[in-house]
Amino acid sequence: MPDSNHLFELGALAAYLLGLFYIGLRSMREVRTSVDYTIAGRQLSWIVVLSTTAATMVGGGASVGMVSQVYKIGIAAAVLTCAWHLQLIITGLWIAPRLRGMNLITIGGFFELKFGVFARTLAVVHCILFLTGALTAQISAMGTLTSHVLELPFELSLLIASAITIFYSTAGGIRAVVKTDILQFVILVAGIGTASGILFAKNNGFSGIAEKLSELSLDSLDLTHHYPPIQFISLFVAFLLGETLVPPYATRCFIAKDKEHSRWGIAGAGIFLLLFLPAATLVLGLAARVDPQINAIMASSDSQQVFPTLIRSTFQPIHPLLSGILIAAIVAAVMSSADSCLSCGATLAMEDIFRRHLRPSASDSQLLLVARMTTVVVGLVATFFAFLFHNIASILEFVYNFWAPAMILPFFVGLFWYHPNRTYAVVASMATGTLATILWQFVVHPRIDPVLYPNLSSLTPVLPALALAILAFFLTNLVCGHMRPAGGFLPSGTEEPSA
Repeated sequence: MPDSNHLFELGALAAYLLGLFYIGLRSMREVRTSVDYTIAGRQLSWIVVLSTTAATMVGGGASVGMVSQVYKIGIAAAVLTCAWHLQLIITGLWIAPRLRGMNLITIGGFFELKFGVFARTLAVVHCILFLTGALTAQISAMGTLTSHVLELPFELSLLIASAITIFYSTAGGIRAVVKTDILQFVILVAGIGTASGILFAKNNGFSGIAEKLSELSLDSLDLTHHYPPIQFISLFVAFLLGETLVPPYATRCFIAKDKEHSRWGIAGAGIFLLLFLPAATLVLGLAARVDPQINAIMASSDSQQVFPTLIRSTFQPIHPLLSGILIAAIVAAVMSSADSCLSCGATLAMEDIFRRHLRPSASDSQLLLVARMTTVVVGLVATFFAFLFHNIASILEFVYNFWAPAMILPFFVGLFWYHPNRTYAVVASMATGTLATILWQFVVHPRIDPVLYPNLSSLTPVLPALALAILAFFLTNLVCGHMRPAGGFLPSGTEEPSA
């Protein structure tokens, strides 16, 4: 029979999950069209966009995954997370208003508008790969956390957590996602902020933590102790570009009520998170590292359990209800990213596959049904993959490696240096970036001797693949830049080319 402390934790988590059920059912009554379900009628103010963007960012990778990484390797992990928030600031200030002005529904629509059908197909494939990987990581994190709280087997906990997320996402679409994100944002800021503040004071600030690390002969404050400089730079670029304009954040650009609300919603989320999350993550991870009780538990546990274990050991002595609320905050962090991926997957299936290829004349009720059915199917597929893959940070790093080389350059060309004649070059760069990532990840990198070539061995695929993609773009543009696009390369947009 659970003790009273555990009952408090279960009660707080149960209350939170029931709240999500209620929001899903309430939002279901507000969804009347496919536009309501997928982009919330484009009616959201900047503060709502800020909340939903920030909550989406603070998922399993940015909370559970990175606290465990700080615990293992130190300050370098916290500094790497700054790249995520910098890309939101850049996206918000200069990219989001342009995307909002196009009245798009999906990223695929942008690529066809600018570069034609072939580019759209490649973009949709990369969106599917990213969403599958990211959703798998978040669901795996939900299973890990729920298992720790409920003290149930991982497999059963994963099914419970994913079922709840799939339910409210299916019922209310993006409207339910945004409402739950606002709730999750409040819980996250209050929970993580309170936890890091108490632990900061408990350890007498950074000077106290540094002193304890020194006593334990740990190099957690050495930025390059774990990562050689070239690997650190490569990872920072991967984190910076790996989530730039991925479907969940692009959707936040689309759902704002106008350009300015899109600009300050996205950029505001980046500014807030940059000032808040790296420092909080650093305090939490290092506080766990200098805690003998946590180290004793982690000696026989998965490092992904660092965050919930730290919360439980720190706050149960204060009051078990506080521990329960903060455990719910951690679960909220993961769900806030998982529901966004589910919503984007449904929108992609409805707009880029069903309406684009299967039934162009589909009624709005048919589109809405397809979106809801896809939410369930995508959730179940990701749940299956989550049974097989459990390392959250590794999964996210894998999908970043594929996204950046193929997708970043076309976005910047399409938004800031557009000309229809550059379509061939863009498609060539996308194909080259994808192929280069595959070759480096699975063929070249495994054959590099880390002893003879330590810097080359530590290099992620992002930098070499992105360099080859840029080279392919300029070479193809040099050869084909005078040719007008035709067939599958013909952009659907009619805007005048810029210089």
